[in-house]
Amino acid sequence: MYNLNYIHSQDSDDSDKKFEEMLISEAQRVKPIIKEHFLKEYILGLGDTYEIFRLYCKTFDVDEMLDTRMIILRPSGANDFEDFFFIKNTAEQIIGVENIVLSTTINNFLFIITTILDKTEITDLLDKIRKTVRQCYNYNIMAVYSKISYLSEAPASYERLKVCMGYSFYSDGDRTLYENDLKIGENTSIIIPEYGTVEHAVKSGDRAKVKVQLDTFFDELESTMPTPAVAKTYCLELYVCIIRCCEVEKIDNYMKGLVYLQESKSIGEIRAFIEEKGLEITESNAPEKHRVYSALIRDTINLIDENIKNENLSLRWLAGNILYTNVDYLGKLFKKETGKNFSHHVMEKRMEMAKEIIIEGKHDRIYEVAEMVGYGSNSQYFSQVFKKYTGVSPLEYKEFAKLIREEKKTEN
Repeated sequence: MYNLNYIHSQDSDDSDKKFEEMLISEAQRVKPIIKEHFLKEYILGLGDTYEIFRLYCKTFDVDEMLDTRMIILRPSGANDFEDFFFIKNTAEQIIGVENIVLSTTINNFLFIITTILDKTEITDLLDKIRKTVRQCYNYNIMAVYSKISYLSEAPASYERLKVCMGYSFYSDGDRTLYENDLKIGENTSIIIPEYGTVEHAVKSGDRAKVKVQLDTFFDELESTMPTPAVAKTYCLELYVCIIRCCEVEKIDNYMKGLVYLQESKSIGEIRAFIEEKGLEITESNAPEKHRVYSALIRDTINLIDENIKNENLSLRWLAGNILYTNVDYLGKLFKKETGKNFSHHVMEKRMEMAKEIIIEGKHDRIYEVAEMVGYGSNSQYFSQVFKKYTGVSPLEYKEFAKLIREEKKTEN
């Protein structure tokens, strides 16, 4: 690395002076690196922390009782070394290197110790860092700073700030938080969610009420700010109550949402997901006349009602001869908005209509009923579908309807 023979070959006094200057220069160059390394090891609890900190204070003439504030900055989405280098550089320039005891990268965030103690001043500086980083590098910054504490308390402050950083769960990742405002470990507020009310509203298809109940739930959750783990537990319980109200054949698909909720990083993601699925299930439970459909699906439903007796009624027939739209598109949109396949919807309409005709008792022959509900002359197929839908054959249902009419006559 260094040519000592060259140094010793020079004049003794001159070479000693140059060698001393070189050592001083090298020491000054590596001093910041060594200083950062010592303090970082102390904070992370690596090795004999007491000896490390004692050596740090003695070597660099640092007062272990120095008043400081600790800061954690977490940029969302930044992974590259260059990203962190530029963000770290920005933070140091805004805070001022003369006011910084330590500025280092730990995992996916920056940890800074500063001698700036004024709460208003440090809040303003952190807000400026967030805005600058967002404008220059397009990253959101979550910033958390500690109460005033001695430098010797840095490891404890660091651990507390990591816990505080977890509360970014309640923000959009672009916010400045103060440790004392969060009252970690002191927040004993318990919310009592009205799960039953939400479930009843979803089952009844009351979209407006469900929206109000969900807004109330999440507003209360965000105002009380329980730990993220507890908040997720509340949300998972709410989601389970909601998906209990869906059709049996869809429950497995909705159950997959539990994994998404557990892995979500923010209350905003969870809220949007639960609102989407909750309103979707509510819509499928709503009485048909109250559902909100697009113009195309409203027209399709009306045309089904008008042509229910037509044995040629089919998705392809409606799409090609009346609505003049793509049959695949219409089928997918119909399923998305109504929650049913077109053919299943038509079958239900025809079966309910057949039940009413049989109950009225004005038509004794099953083939007549089949013709009136769109099955043409295929009364055998009609009977098969009817039995699958109701559990009894049309003749059995006819006898049952006859008994009910006779009972009503007796009562009158």
